[in-house]
Amino acid sequence: SLISDQQAESGVIATLVYHPDFILHTDYLKPKYFYDVCNGCIFWAIQELYRNGIENIDAINISSMLNSNQAVKKRIQSYNLTDIQEFINMAQYAARHSLEEYKFLVGTVITCAYKRDTYKSTVEIQSQCFNPDITLNDLNKSINDKNNKLTEQYLISNEIKMFGDMMDELLEEIEDSRTDDGICGFPSKFPALSEYFTYEKKELVLLAARMKKGKSFYFLNEVMFQLRHGVPVLYLDTEMSSKAFLLRALSNLTGLTIKSIKNGTFDNAGAERLTRAKAFLKQAPFVHMYVPNASKDEIYSICKVLKYKMNLEIVVYDYIKEDEGSSSEIYNQLGAMTTFLKNTIGGELDLAVIAGAQLNRQDEIADSDKIARYVSTIMVWQEKTSEEIQSDGGLEYGNFAIRIPVNRNGPQTGEGEYISMSFDGSASRIWQPRQPQKLPFVS
Repeated sequence: SLISDQQAESGVIATLVYHPDFILHTDYLKPKYFYDVCNGCIFWAIQELYRNGIENIDAINISSMLNSNQAVKKRIQSYNLTDIQEFINMAQYAARHSLEEYKFLVGTVITCAYKRDTYKSTVEIQSQCFNPDITLNDLNKSINDKNNKLTEQYLISNEIKMFGDMMDELLEEIEDSRTDDGICGFPSKFPALSEYFTYEKKELVLLAARMKKGKSFYFLNEVMFQLRHGVPVLYLDTEMSSKAFLLRALSNLTGLTIKSIKNGTFDNAGAERLTRAKAFLKQAPFVHMYVPNASKDEIYSICKVLKYKMNLEIVVYDYIKEDEGSSSEIYNQLGAMTTFLKNTIGGELDLAVIAGAQLNRQDEIADSDKIARYVSTIMVWQEKTSEEIQSDGGLEYGNFAIRIPVNRNGPQTGEGEYISMSFDGSASRIWQPRQPQKLPFVS
């Protein structure tokens, strides 16, 4: 009862007696947000009357609406027609006649309701802290679940704005995301890809490749490029330990082979390059985590903490995979993880997301329709055939190709078109070679 404001609650209802149309501007106010049960019931009655086209809010109409619902009628048995008539008479003194004053009262009611529910959640969490059987992950999940539920429940949408009123703010966001070169988002290491897309916040770019064909090497090259430009990156790896990733990263930065770094068989010049690479990685805004079995809650917590701790901007998830189960279960697993990465990690946390997926023997993404429904861009990373290498003019035009069959943020590659790439797995390096004349705007 200490976390309530009876004057604000009465003021809201009194205002709606005279201005029922105000209810349209606060669609986020719900009857359960009122501490006083009777106030909540009367608010519900006014809301239902207005929805039914009745704008004459008097004692008779309110009573009729209250009596039409048995559950509401039972909760408000202490209210009779005389009491409601008295309330209507008193409403003239408590009613506000400007939308701004009314919305201020609504804000007070909702804030009190939010505080009450937060207090209740805190008490529940407190009791869990004294339970010796609750693990750290269990407690963390419980806290996140309760916070997410409160956020969803009390999400206050502002009144609907005309598009023209939003334009200045939206254009400012676009301009703020633009680099000095006129590129929005984070450009790829490979210039040709910027003609198709960039890594933008709230977007998910998916790289699909056959098993053991260099998908992780592609991510590694993009990550090192972003780190050189000071962009904070998180790499969530379901396949590779941080030790194995470090070997590849050092190989990429130095040009030394993974084998030579592992065995220590390099000359003095190589040792100097290795020293510089180590120093670079130590100060880079970068986190690599081996997470073979991480839940969505754990991933969300990691991203949220790092967004605060190091101003995280890009998340790499290597890779989206299915567990055992029926085809329908796998289908739902892939779709659920894809929409989680796109809407929760990318959208809610305002991060750019890059993820991987495997191609099957038919060079298709497993359950691709489910995945393609949510991603912004799909890149297909494939080794060129000997015929393609010969047709392009030899290995100087690359040994791998990227095709872009799905793209919501730019063009797609047409039939027979691809971006050529050169891949040297021994040195963990990928680069963009000379391009055969297969694309309209890539020389």
